[in-house]
Amino acid sequence: MDIFGEAWITRHVDYFSDPEAGPDALLNDATEWLHYAHNAIRLLAELGDGHGSMNTPRLRVMLESIAAFIEMGTRCATQAHLRMQLFQVRSEECSITDDERDAS
Repeated sequence: MDIFGEAWITRHVDYFSDPEAGPDALLNDATEWLHYAHNAIRLLAELGDGHGSMNTPRLRVMLESIAAFIEMGTRCATQAHLRMQLFQVRSEECSITDDERDAS
């Protein structure tokens, strides 16, 4: 396909989250991306049952798109996990600082 075709799009997707987004928002995004993948797989299953044969180039693009959806969902979940850990470390640092102030 040409540079602006579907295959190019599925190979050049990236997920950029809001730096201020909390873990809940990121997990919501992950759920949404994985829901897209689920629906795309269900659509493929229905098309396979109905026609008996599929357009191979379109099938390849659809499978690449599903992989991109899953990758985006995984990135969101990973970022949510990292931000939860960051928030935990920050809260522990604050409590240690508060304990040191109380001791002095």
